[in-house]
Amino acid sequence: MVNAIAPTLGPTPRRSIAQNQTKFELLDDGGLIARRIIALPEQEADVGAMLLRQVLWKAREHVGDGAATTAILYERIYNEGLRFIAAGADPMRLRACLTSLLPQVTERLQAQARQLRGDAELKALALSICYDEEMAAVLGEVVSTIGRYGQVDIRAGHGRGLEYNYVEGSYWKGGAQSKEMLRGYARPVAELRDAAILVTDMDIEEARELVPLMSLALRRGLRQLLLIAHSISETGLSVLLDKRLREKITTIVVKIDSFLVDEQARACEDIALLTGARPLLQKAGDSLERVRESDFGEARWVWADDKSFGFASGKGDPRQLRAQARSLREAYAAAKEDDDRQRLLERLGRLNGGLATVYVGGIAEDEIRQRKEIAERTVRALRSASADGVIPGGGMALLRCRDWLLQAAEAQADLESRAARLIMAKAVEAPIRQLLTNAGYDASEILARLGRAGEDAGFDALRGEIVDVAAAGILDVARVQVEALRRAVTSAGLALTIDALVLHREPETMTDP
Repeated sequence: MVNAIAPTLGPTPRRSIAQNQTKFELLDDGGLIARRIIALPEQEADVGAMLLRQVLWKAREHVGDGAATTAILYERIYNEGLRFIAAGADPMRLRACLTSLLPQVTERLQAQARQLRGDAELKALALSICYDEEMAAVLGEVVSTIGRYGQVDIRAGHGRGLEYNYVEGSYWKGGAQSKEMLRGYARPVAELRDAAILVTDMDIEEARELVPLMSLALRRGLRQLLLIAHSISETGLSVLLDKRLREKITTIVVKIDSFLVDEQARACEDIALLTGARPLLQKAGDSLERVRESDFGEARWVWADDKSFGFASGKGDPRQLRAQARSLREAYAAAKEDDDRQRLLERLGRLNGGLATVYVGGIAEDEIRQRKEIAERTVRALRSASADGVIPGGGMALLRCRDWLLQAAEAQADLESRAARLIMAKAVEAPIRQLLTNAGYDASEILARLGRAGEDAGFDALRGEIVDVAAAGILDVARVQVEALRRAVTSAGLALTIDALVLHREPETMTDP
């Protein structure tokens, strides 16, 4: 698995071919290559491969990049660990020494971090992730414009290139509960101006449930209303679509597309904050029959189509919005699970009030899908860079830890402590060696030249020159490299201490890592 992924590291990557029945894919994404490897024919080997597969996919999902670096670090730590175990090192003590050494190495990596300096560096970093100049320019501008927490929606395009636009406001997947509500507009999109908004998680089953709501709306003189509900019956829709009522008030009923009750409740809470509404929730004992004027929110512009809805310039309290955003940022920083982080990021983007949509095109459907996945990966990595900064790229940040590790090894008396530092010294050198090999250079020769070139030097594999890495814009996302090292050390240490395998006669094939 590592041999299939390692050639993809660096600015001159070699691609791997994945076959799926009659289709072939050319891939330079280590996480995707790992995901395409469903199973190995030998069961004992397959256990180790699937362990590494999960590690690499989680790394990709968590920070967007770094699967190839993780794979190379993992392999070197594991193989060097086996060598020391064969020489008499205790596996459990060796694993403990590796784990205790990890914070010291990551601290040295983080000490090299700095914030991005302008849009040019952001675009250069995007290029080092996606290797597509057009995509790097677009995504660099998008992330720079909407910020770390802004919503970025990556969609399949219809042309060969990339298109993008910005929309003020926030949106949710779900859309209008009847296409009849979209009739009469130039496009199949309903648009309301200075609309009232009512938020509820209820199922509206009877037409009579709408009577108090519509009576209050008419008394207030409302002309346009967005009603967010879990569902509405045909009889209820027939009332709202009645021509005589629509002449007085235009009502669009939308739903939030989620099967999770908690997620719907969170969406209702966010919409209420943005618009100044009070959500009517079943668990709170609310009902449409007791709706009050203060339950309505407002927004300057509302839109809905058959798949989503959104609004801009809501009348929510700015202080409450800032407090909620602060709370979500803290939860995002503390979250460990990738799914939780993604949900929190989406909520932050909506509260941020800005949306960028990028349409990724290509010649064929497979190419569009691959480019779309690369764009999503690049955006995740750029978000991490905006938050946690960048470090010298091209494997140099890791390599700068090598001399310290070698010196620390000489001061250790016991075998396992010394071995852990020697293993880590070999590991931090492995990514730059692989990068140089991928670019067609003699890694040992280039490393010798770098050793004489000074602390700020690095190798530009595209130009074939020793350069100042900061001046040349050769950067890596700090968090990606830290995560790669952390996952490689902990997972390889675990693998070194596995003594027994329990094999199923007919193992289940998992398509998702």
